[in-house]
Amino acid sequence: MIEIVKENNDKPICQECRNEILDPNSRRYFYPFSGCNNCGSFFSIFSKKELYFDICDECKKEYDDVKSRRFKYSFICCSKCGPKIYLNNQYFEDYYLLFKEISMILSKGEIIALKTSNIYYLICDATNESAIEKLRSIKRTQKPLPIAFSSLEMLKEYITTEEKIDDNSLDIKIIRALNSKFSSKISSNDYFGIWIANDPFFVLIFNFFNKPLVFSSLNISSESPYIDDEEVLEKFYDKVKYIVYNNLKINNIQDFSIVYNELGLCIRRGIGRVGKFIKTDYEFFDSICLGPELESSICLVKENKIFLSTRLGHLVSQHVFDNYQKMVHKLIDLYDLNPKMVVCDLHPYYLSTTFAEDLSYNIGVELRKVQHHKAHIYSLIIDRNIKDKLIGFSFDGTGYGEDGKIWGGEVFVGDIFNLYRVAHFRYIPIVAGDSAIENPVFIALSFVAKFLPQKLNLFNEINNFQKQIVIKQIEKDENVYYTSSVGRLFDIAAVLLKIRENQKIMFSGQAAIELENLALKSSENSYLPFSINKENDMLIVDFLETFKYILEKRDYENYNDLARKFHNTITQAMYEIAKNIMDNYGIDTVGFSGGVFQNKILCYSILEKFRVFKIYFHKNIPPNDSGIALGQLNASIK
Repeated sequence: MIEIVKENNDKPICQECRNEILDPNSRRYFYPFSGCNNCGSFFSIFSKKELYFDICDECKKEYDDVKSRRFKYSFICCSKCGPKIYLNNQYFEDYYLLFKEISMILSKGEIIALKTSNIYYLICDATNESAIEKLRSIKRTQKPLPIAFSSLEMLKEYITTEEKIDDNSLDIKIIRALNSKFSSKISSNDYFGIWIANDPFFVLIFNFFNKPLVFSSLNISSESPYIDDEEVLEKFYDKVKYIVYNNLKINNIQDFSIVYNELGLCIRRGIGRVGKFIKTDYEFFDSICLGPELESSICLVKENKIFLSTRLGHLVSQHVFDNYQKMVHKLIDLYDLNPKMVVCDLHPYYLSTTFAEDLSYNIGVELRKVQHHKAHIYSLIIDRNIKDKLIGFSFDGTGYGEDGKIWGGEVFVGDIFNLYRVAHFRYIPIVAGDSAIENPVFIALSFVAKFLPQKLNLFNEINNFQKQIVIKQIEKDENVYYTSSVGRLFDIAAVLLKIRENQKIMFSGQAAIELENLALKSSENSYLPFSINKENDMLIVDFLETFKYILEKRDYENYNDLARKFHNTITQAMYEIAKNIMDNYGIDTVGFSGGVFQNKILCYSILEKFRVFKIYFHKNIPPNDSGIALGQLNASIK
């Protein structure tokens, strides 16, 4: 029986195993499933088994040898007794020839779906623009793509950076390049996701292939990574010409981890991190927390050992929701969890909420709910083990508020036991519901129709019929919802600066990322006008004057500078709110959580501006919605 106290996070290949798979005299020569107690224990195949394979006599000797680095190593195997690898339907007995063939395929500009010991990847030549476009079309994504390098030396051939890079990490590191040889097909700005490859499969590919590789998990944008062989072959056989797979069963879903290199901020928790327990001084009852609907994840605690899954994707996708439900039951069984309670989001119609209601009823335990933006701050408190009362800024795109409105620009005061809302951004109206989120021009139109109707002539890119529907609904206050979301303010700014005038976004936060990319081209340090007012003991931040200024000056000022000033305005507003609260509450600790705080400009400007405060960003847990399940543990604190 696997005990809950055993961690099972992945580790980079150690030097001994690396030497072994590249040694022609080794029985594991070019065998990528090599590992040991120093570099193995993959969470993806973690189960309750003591041994995962029917091992040969030679592996059995190592397994029983107390002096061996594979002593009692559950995943021990070799090419004789371990998983077999196939290229399409062809089995290669000689793995040297297999990896040589993979290299030749990549050299021809082809895409390969590659199953490793923990995930299916899509990979291609990072210097081949046509191949990158093919990969994007398969995934249906416009997001920046990470790049794998064989070594720091190869990285330096293609990217110049001043940042120090850890070459022994499984994390994808976001770095800023002073210059690079890569095209905008990979990244539209100077930031790149890089990885010095230390997975055995990549080590062996790079033995033949001497150029960087673009790679990504095998999925469609916003879905869970695909791990089932039959499902992969069914879904992608007509999209990917070459599929390299093996007969190892992947039990648990992971994606790869992503961190901002200099900031040390984790924005996706995956390979190398999932399977590793979260440490905190706080104590919790055994429970399972089911997260939000978008960027879903699952958190459980047993005997105060906290497990948080990888980001599983958007539950509105049937593929994601199916995987999510399976993962919940699998984790409960894997860790022998008898939860005292089930916890979910406050939103009554999230799929995670309805699933939590059914689960709590079926297993006969209490259901508790935690407000979305409070959960963001609670997750930060647990992540950084914060003991002091703090001022918590919780900024994102959307979340159900305690007053029935849509929150997203919230400021709280409190601690792990309770948070009190003390400030927020002024509610703005939005017509067209989810379709407005997908097409930010409708968010900007709703704002202008409500607060600046004299400027409605600016929206010529919307047909008159659509425009009149929005205007009439705003005038009558029908089919309108109100939000304090800072994410929506970024959408409005992106539209007013003509980044997203009449285009649907392809992924969550795209307009904000494009606005940040524009701002990165400016070194402006001033900010735009805004106001902070007090209403019923609540501080209200109002950006009406901010958007008035942008509309008045956009024909005369550089758009890069206006975009940078908008970012500076967000920081200045936060600073003035924090100063006000510090003066009134005597609190000098400030924390930042929510998807908005993935914005690099904001993070760096906060570091500069908030010098009089003790500040906390996330470190081990993403600030986005995939960290919310952890924050929901507030409901089960002892």
